[in-house]
Amino acid sequence: MEMMETMDINAYMVKDIIGDSQRFNSPFSKPYSYYIVHKKSETISNISVQIYLEKLKYMYQNIDILIQQAFKPEFYDFYGVHQNFIPSSEEMCHQLVIESFVLYLNDYSIGCYLSNSQFMFGHFIDCLWSDSWNLIYSWIC
Repeated sequence: MEMMETMDINAYMVKDIIGDSQRFNSPFSKPYSYYIVHKKSETISNISVQIYLEKLKYMYQNIDILIQQAFKPEFYDFYGVHQNFIPSSEEMCHQLVIESFVLYLNDYSIGCYLSNSQFMFGHFIDCLWSDSWNLIYSWIC
């Protein structure tokens, strides 16, 4: 099995797309969470970076629909969700933030971690969409 590496996407390029949206983690925060995963032997082309940015723009424009697609009401009952800080599963869904946005170069799928430090305290929802934005899975950890 070939080793995988990551390549960070320029924070200013990410900022140009997401602006000051409260639904996305800042591209200037650490650890950095906007990147492409690729095989160690692969070189990242400008085309791959453009695909990443197009996918990020799509997520930005369709964030509510995509998060609703990935969210399951039973996530609200997860032990790591502090229900005293969030009144309902519907509100939880509306308050989730994209903590990471990752393009997997091998198949152009998109991985995201959704969370909110106000009520999830170190837990997150792991999501994966296909290259055509069909949800492959989502689960809470």
